[in-house]
Amino acid sequence: MGARLRARPALVLTFTGAVLAVTTWLDYVTGYELGFFIFYFIPVSLAAWLVGRRAGVAIALASGACWFLSDRMADHPYSNAIFIYWETAMRLTSYLTTALTLARIRADTVAREQLQVRLEAALAELARLASPPLS
Repeated sequence: MGARLRARPALVLTFTGAVLAVTTWLDYVTGYELGFFIFYFIPVSLAAWLVGRRAGVAIALASGACWFLSDRMADHPYSNAIFIYWETAMRLTSYLTTALTLARIRADTVAREQLQVRLEAALAELARLASPPLS
């Protein structure tokens, strides 16, 4: 299933955008006292793993912006105006770190799988060459 989804990045990005929109809406309607911070990682992770680094970073940036807008629209009171920007920066850093890490792990996994296929082919060729010729 994952391979089929990776072959359709537009579908994955549409889905992650929808998940992000629902998460943002739920974050807004539940108010600032009920934190939805963790749920923004879902679309970030899906985009990074299934599509790649650029998509993961784009959804991470969108997630940071959506969290900021949700918090602003919920009228979250801060003792100092700078704190909302600090909170946004911390969340954005977390989303970006997750996107970059998962994209790197996925790229390394794909590279390892490709090397495994090449190794198996090379071993099969060595076995073929080492076997005595049929007369």
